[in-house]
Amino acid sequence: MMMAAIVAFAPTLALMYIVLRKYTYPAVEQPFFSDPAFFGLFTVGLIAGTFLFAVYTWIWTSMIYAILFAAIICLVLVTVLNLKRFHGKSDSVFYGYGLGLGVGCTMAFGMIFYLGTAITGSDIGNIEITDYIMLFIIGLGNILIISAVGTIIGEGIARLRPMEFALQAMMACVLYFVVTTLAYLNSDNSILFYAGLIIGLVFSASYFYYVMYIKLSEVIRDVLKMEGNKRKDVPR
Repeated sequence: MMMAAIVAFAPTLALMYIVLRKYTYPAVEQPFFSDPAFFGLFTVGLIAGTFLFAVYTWIWTSMIYAILFAAIICLVLVTVLNLKRFHGKSDSVFYGYGLGLGVGCTMAFGMIFYLGTAITGSDIGNIEITDYIMLFIIGLGNILIISAVGTIIGEGIARLRPMEFALQAMMACVLYFVVTTLAYLNSDNSILFYAGLIIGLVFSASYFYYVMYIKLSEVIRDVLKMEGNKRKDVPR
């Protein structure tokens, strides 16, 4: 459990800091989001992710259910964020990121603990270096894809087009879970198994980079214009 917590929470907090540092004090004098609201939604994500992982343990060996589960993740994120107070607000993008980070973190924790226990039984000495790598790839992939998906859904709420962007997010989430579920279903073939996990990680990392480093600043500018806010300190 301690290993699962470290492998899940360390990347989550690192990604939180790396992405948000440009959008809050001291990088900018007026932060682009509220810290209490962000961490409140991060906490909600941790709770929601716990229930979602409980559901996932029942369905992860079925491709059809894995697709449905990816859709459920997106619907949960939309349901939490689709409150009037977040509509048309640029900071909703960041709250979507926080919510997604929370869900991704507990999904990663659950997967690492669940699979790590299956590998080691009651003796952590049974775990090998390849198992550590596998668990890290699985955990990081979940954090990256779900936090990026949460950000896209937050963008939809901010732009007042929630279902349009939820469908975009859903397609990315479904693709990730299809690839990783194919890997799990071929766990008896180490080449196919690790190839599937690596492809899933590359996809989730690429999607995360696209959302957080190519799109994010432009999205914030667009929504600020919608609000009539002429801030000129949006990071590039």
